[in-house]
Amino acid sequence: MVTTTTYDRPSLSAQATDAAIRVSALTKRYANGTLANDNIDLSVPDGMTLGLLGRNGAGKTTLARQITGELAPTSGSVHVNGIDVFAETMRARYLMGVVPQEAQPYDHLRPHEHLALFGRLRGLGRTEAGQRADEMIEVLGLVEHLRKTARMLSGGLKRKLLVGTALMGDPPILVLDEPTTGLDPHARREVWALLRSLRGRGRTIVMTTHYMEEAEELCDEIALISGGRIYVQGTVEALRARCRNRFKATYEDGTNHGAIAGSTSVEVLATLRRLGIEEFALTKASLEDVYMELTAEALEA
Repeated sequence: MVTTTTYDRPSLSAQATDAAIRVSALTKRYANGTLANDNIDLSVPDGMTLGLLGRNGAGKTTLARQITGELAPTSGSVHVNGIDVFAETMRARYLMGVVPQEAQPYDHLRPHEHLALFGRLRGLGRTEAGQRADEMIEVLGLVEHLRKTARMLSGGLKRKLLVGTALMGDPPILVLDEPTTGLDPHARREVWALLRSLRGRGRTIVMTTHYMEEAEELCDEIALISGGRIYVQGTVEALRARCRNRFKATYEDGTNHGAIAGSTSVEVLATLRRLGIEEFALTKASLEDVYMELTAEALEA
């Protein structure tokens, strides 16, 4: 038997109108002295998909775990839809669907059993949980895998199933920690397709990732974390505008190949002409280029 607890959705008057997630002066210092998050302020508007980028150890997962209430801060606050995550943890968690980085589905359960179980844990009645699971099976593209236990599913299907369990309570906010880590390119794109389908439906998504292409593909804005702080936040174009090298040309000259970067396309083209290079490909700096420059800048700062 599954024991369930139901939490009433907060009234509109109790919800913040300016941000789905608001982090204020959030600091986390572990018992060994490590300062993982340092006075972080972060605002995520309703309906936005925000990507958290940073080096290993920058503080991304610590921040995600504090947003979900899993990890208590040393100081500061987190509010989701106006609810204090640490003062009213269970009410706040009711608003969030979470997929931790290391999460795995239960090997012996089939997809529908997984989804129905998590629906019951979210407070749905047996019939409602079953109906919601039926709907999610369709959304997740798992119809042909209904008879398989989780151990028989591919890595991409497992991650899709985990995202599905997070969606069973129809939460307005999703927190995904490295949702496609360890997946092959095909499986990664399957998960991307699922996450893209959630955009534009009013859901707010916060996701940590190491994949630049993933962040550029899925996120409305990027927040770069360095040394436990938010160094910069904005759209990819806004971040690119902060860089010294916003354009890049790649070329091959006989047996040699290389790249030239500059702040404007005119500058890059002038350098190419000066070097006598006639065949090249000129593009805007990729998010990876932007990330590398801003990360180096953050470390210097």
